[in-house]
Parts: sequence; C-alpha cells; structure tokens
Amino acid sequence: MAQHTVVLLPILRYTRTDFTALRAYLNRIPLSQIRTHYYSEEDLIDLDCSTDSQLTARLEELQERLVLRANDSNPHLAELLKTARRSRTWSPKLIDFLVQGADRDLATPRPTDAVAAWFKTPIAQALRSEAVRTLRELIDLIDVRGTGWWKPLRRLGAGRAARIEAWLDQYASSLGARLPAARQVPASDLVVLAPDSPVLAPIERLVLPRDLDGRAGRNRASAFCQIAARHDYAAIDAYLTKFRHQEKTRRAYQKEIERFLLWCITVRGTALSSALHDDCEAFKDFLGAIPGAWIGPKCLRSDPRWRPFGGQLSPGSQRYAVQAVRTFFSWLVDVRYLGGNPWATVSDPRVAQAILPIQIDKALPATLWGKLAAPGGLLDQVCTTPEASLQARYKLRGASATRSIAAQFRLARAALLLIGDTGLRREEAAYATRDKLKPVPDSAALWELDVLGKRNRWRTVFPSQRAIQALNVHWLDRGRDFSYGLAEIPLLSPLSAPATANAQAKHHDAAGAMKESGFSPDGLYQVIITALKRIADDAAFDLSDAERVHLRRAAPHAFRHTFGTLAVAGEVPLDVVQKLLGHASLQTTTIYVQAEKKRNIRELGKFFKTD
Repeated sequence: MAQHTVVLLPILRYTRTDFTALRAYLNRIPLSQIRTHYYSEEDLIDLDCSTDSQLTARLEELQERLVLRANDSNPHLAELLKTARRSRTWSPKLIDFLVQGADRDLATPRPTDAVAAWFKTPIAQALRSEAVRTLRELIDLIDVRGTGWWKPLRRLGAGRAARIEAWLDQYASSLGARLPAARQVPASDLVVLAPDSPVLAPIERLVLPRDLDGRAGRNRASAFCQIAARHDYAAIDAYLTKFRHQEKTRRAYQKEIERFLLWCITVRGTALSSALHDDCEAFKDFLGAIPGAWIGPKCLRSDPRWRPFGGQLSPGSQRYAVQAVRTFFSWLVDVRYLGGNPWATVSDPRVAQAILPIQIDKALPATLWGKLAAPGGLLDQVCTTPEASLQARYKLRGASATRSIAAQFRLARAALLLIGDTGLRREEAAYATRDKLKPVPDSAALWELDVLGKRNRWRTVFPSQRAIQALNVHWLDRGRDFSYGLAEIPLLSPLSAPATANAQAKHHDAAGAMKESGFSPDGLYQVIITALKRIADDAAFDLSDAERVHLRRAAPHAFRHTFGTLAVAGEVPLDVVQKLLGHASLQTTTIYVQAEKKRNIRELGKFFKTD
C-alpha cells in the first residue's frame, strides 16, 4: 500500500501485517526473518523501509503508539508495560493485550492527541510554531483561518494541507469535530491580516493572526459560553447565522462588523474580543474621518480594489454603524462569549433629524404608474407581444435567447402589480405563498393575502383583481392551476434556472423538473429591474425622457412608495395606510402626506409658471 506522503506518521498506514510483524519483533525473531516472511520488497520500498534500521524504527514507532494507547485504556498495566519495554521481555499475554485492538481499531486519533504523534517531525514543528500542539488546536486553526490556513506555515503547501484536511475529515467522528465548510475563496486570494497592514480584504478572504484572532481575548467571558465559537471569526459567523433568512439584514450587519474587525487588527493591533471602551471611542472618531486608503470604488468583493468604504459616511450612517456594532457586542455578552460590552458606554454620533426620514422621491407619479400598469398599458403590451417579435426586438443572445421573454415579462408584471397594489416589501413578495391568499367574501374586486413582515409580524394586504389575474397568467406559464390554494407554493417562482451547478440543484429535482423553490429577494429584484430597463430603453413605447430615466432608476421598493403616495392622495385614512404598509409608527406613514404636499406644490408651481 504505497503512501508517498511526508505529512503523516506511518501509524496511519499500519495493517494487520504490521501487527503480526510486531508480534514477531517482540518475540525476538530476527529482523531478517521478519523482512522475508511478512513483507515483499515492493512493500518495503513503498513504506520507506529498505534498510533494517528503517524497518526497526517503523516497528518501534508502532510499539510506542500502542503502549501509549494501552496506558490510557488500562493504567494498572502501565508499570508492566514500562518494565517490558525497558527489559525488552514481553510475555505472550502482554503482547496480546498490546495489539488486541488491531483488528477493530487501527490507531484512532483523539482530540487531545499531540500533533507530534500523528504528523512527521517537520510538520509537527511547523504547527508548534503556531502554538498548535493538539489535534483539537489544529482543527481550531483551520476553523479560524479557513481555506488558506497553511499559508503562513513553513514546509506546508496546498498538497500537504489537503492531505491533512482529508485525514482530519476521515476521523471526524473520533475527533468530535468536523472541519468547517471551506470558504468559497481560492487559497491564492486569501490575505493574512496584520497590524499596520496596507492590504485590506473582505471578511471571507481574511486569515487572522493567531495572537489576534480572539482565542485569548482579554474580554472573553469566564462563564459557560452558549455558542461553539472559540475565536472571533467563528463568533461573527454565529451571529450572522441569526439572519440567514434575512439576507439584506445579514449583509448590512456583516458590513459594519467587518469594518470594525479590520480596524481593530490593522489600526489598533488588538483582537475584536479585546477591544475596550477607548478603542470603541477611537473607532467612532475614525468613522467621522475615514482615511483615503480605506475608500475605494464600488466593485466585487473579490476585486483587489475592494475597500471597506465607498466614501465618507454621513452622520446618519455613522450612527447606524455604531448601533450595529453595539448590538453585535450586546449579543456576544448575552451568549457569554464576552464578559462585557465596551460599546455600552459609547454615545451615538449626533445626527440632525431629517424632515423626511425616508427618501421616497423614486415613487412613480400617478401618470407613469398608470402608463405602466393600467389595463392595456406598457406591461400588458409587452406581455401580449408574440415571442418571435420580442426575441428580434430585444436582440437576445446566449442563454437568454432560449427562455421565453414574454413569460419573463408576465412574471415581472405579476410581481410589479403585487407590490404596487399592496405596498409589499420585496422580501414579503418573494416569500408570499398561495395558501395565504384567498378572495374577500364581500368584495369581488379584492383578495386578501397574509404576509410575514418585519419584526416577524403578520399582516393582511389586499391585492387587486388585476394583480390576481396577472398571477393567474404567471401560474399558467409555470404549468400550474392557480385555483389550487391549499398548498404552500410561492406566488412567484422562476421559470428557468441558470446553468450553474448551485442553481440547478436549487431549482430542479432529481428528475430534472423545476421545483417550486420561489425567489430570493435579490432574485426577484433582478427580474423586476431587468424588465423595467427593457421597457425604458424600448423606443416603441410612448415615454418621455424623464419617464424613461425614472423607470431605469426604479427598484422594487419604489413601487411600495408608489402605493403609499397614491393611497394618501386617494384619501385613504392614514391609520389604514399604516396597517397596510406594516409601519410600526404612524409618524413613519406621514411621510407620504409630506410627499403629496411636495407634489402639489410642484404642480402648482408649474401652473403659475405657465400662466
């Protein structure tokens, strides 16, 4: 069994033949006979035991390993084993005891085992240079550093690291821990962060120095910790896991925590879990005057040009950053990862209260919304255009040309009418299901839809009959009967999936058929903005330049604001609008009154200017 590795000790390659040879060796059978009777020449070459001294070393290693295991399993025999090893006199019963587990357990590792017992000397020395002495500590190191854990270590390359990882995963059950899932980042893209480092990278590409990873943070709690995290990276991951079903919220919190982590290590030279009140105050000042080296253009997180900030932060953004990090630290205290919250005594940056706390300028005017969504409007026109005409009109290429563009427009129409007629958030529209939708008994024009909104609160909205008709057509494109309302099936669902492996696995079953997996909020966002941009750029439609610009800039949330402004303009009572939009405070809903007032002033100004 050839093993051409310089990573692991030969103990992992021991076979039943080795144990038989050990019996002979302990019974003082000459080594020449052992070589002849138990091993072929090819075996000895593969095992790097071409000489008698090498074979002796191999058998002595096996003996030592088994003695250690025997001492642990039966301490009462420790003295006997010690005497036998010193005198080199082994009784048959003692030999049997020594190797009795050979057939059922060929040297199973445990978390407390020293790395030197399992890895060859150069590798063990390299690990010890990082203060890694046990297999548990090795797993922790890989956990905190991710894919490129081996990069700072001498004498380790990608190949050896991969063999070590495979071995650890093989014995995950006996080690009591499985290696964390590798970050989807090539090892070559990982960055070893250090104090005063000029290189900044997003959190998924970071390799934290062991002395700054929080393993020994001075603020670590002494009480029993309620999360499995042993270092700051794992603690951050545990916190963000809370928001796994709230992708937008998760990204927002990750951005702020990521910035603070980078600042702690590169500027203050301290671990996140060692940050004190003084550090927090200094970071608050840092947010008010961000150095140029921390600012960069908007780009992919994998791009070397990536920076934590896109520009200087407004007072409101500074306030949000402080509050987000404070909330994170409060949670760390609650789960007893930290002993105290250094942010608890840090005041928020001063922010002047805006007259309109929510910007709703992107809401569509009533005229443009009518052009777009009214019966026979732009959406209806494009949805009823023959497929061949649309393919030629939009000059689709590649994968896009293989999908029905008319069906994609019908999907976008259903989504836009659902949001624009109810004021749903895109997350609420993406997760809405058929079983929560039913007709209103006393109204032929309305249906009612129960949705789970912010703060995990249910509310009821009322889609128009027109939105229901659009959904019905979308379900026909999916090959579904919309009248079947008992199943928890997404109201909106992709008609096809990208060719990537992840997308295919998510949206197709084992037989290759599309699953009713629904949209992510970001996926629904892309469907809507793609349709709007195509309509805005289409010269066949009667739109002014200003209207085309408005559609290009419109996002799904603009249609929520459209519903709010039009409802207020239609004299729907504010408390009703508040409930429909899911606002916690009536004060928030009054922004739509202000918006309508601004619109009246603007239109009246045009009148007098014309006069």
